[in-house]
Amino acid sequence: MPRNRRRTAAVFAAIIFSFVLGNLAHAQMSCADLKYGKPDYNQKMDVLAKRAKLPDNYWSRYHESVVSYLCSGNIKGIDMLIDNGFLNSQEAQNIAQVLGKEYKAKDRSQTGKSYGYSKEKFLEMGACNACADNIAQYYTRKPNSPCGVLAKQALSGNPDAIRKMVEFPDYCQWKY
Repeated sequence: MPRNRRRTAAVFAAIIFSFVLGNLAHAQMSCADLKYGKPDYNQKMDVLAKRAKLPDNYWSRYHESVVSYLCSGNIKGIDMLIDNGFLNSQEAQNIAQVLGKEYKAKDRSQTGKSYGYSKEKFLEMGACNACADNIAQYYTRKPNSPCGVLAKQALSGNPDAIRKMVEFPDYCQWKY
């Protein structure tokens, strides 16, 4: 191998090695540390919540999903959680950093923004959390359905629609 090629190969190898080592050096925890079902799983998630600076050092099932998705390479799953407003992009990026993983969030879609806004409004009107989620699904994904129409009327301030929505009719149960 000519001398220049060996030098180029050595430089290239050093760059790759430093990149890999750099990511590992920034990892404060590993996927193995956060394997669901391990006896110290909850304690490890508590540590993750503090290191990732999650709100109030608290973790939820959505943060667990981010860990699972990062460890399995399912970036689309994380994007979906953010787009639907279950957590914000900074939380996901902080978790990725603690795990030494790369993650860059996509911007929320209009549907995702509408879902988040409408769910908050339905909660303010008195719908239960799961009910508000179901109604927001219909409002954003099936706006011409009976529940989507009811949701639109409720958001317009129609008191009868608000009352009916809070009672959560059967046709508002979203089929996941």
